[in-house]
Amino acid sequence: MREMMERAGNSHLLTVLSYKNTGHLIEPPFTPFVRASSFRTVTNPPLTMMVLWGGELVAHSLAQEDAWRKTLVFLRENLYGGMKPGALFSNL
Repeated sequence: MREMMERAGNSHLLTVLSYKNTGHLIEPPFTPFVRASSFRTVTNPPLTMMVLWGGELVAHSLAQEDAWRKTLVFLRENLYGGMKPGALFSNL
């Protein structure tokens, strides 16, 4: 992703977050910490696949909180121009 953005001259638009000792899937905070999931395919015959997400409980939880906070800031800045979302309708 980084190389593609650099080639396109858009590296300034990319933010990469990396959290040590976290798993592959960072969900919103306060969701259950799950190290593995099983999925059933739609093939015939169906197969069950196990996916290992990894990570350590405390590091993963802290990453969830930090990533969520940064996601909300990004959305507020890019969807509402930095203002509080409710301010758009305060004069109605």
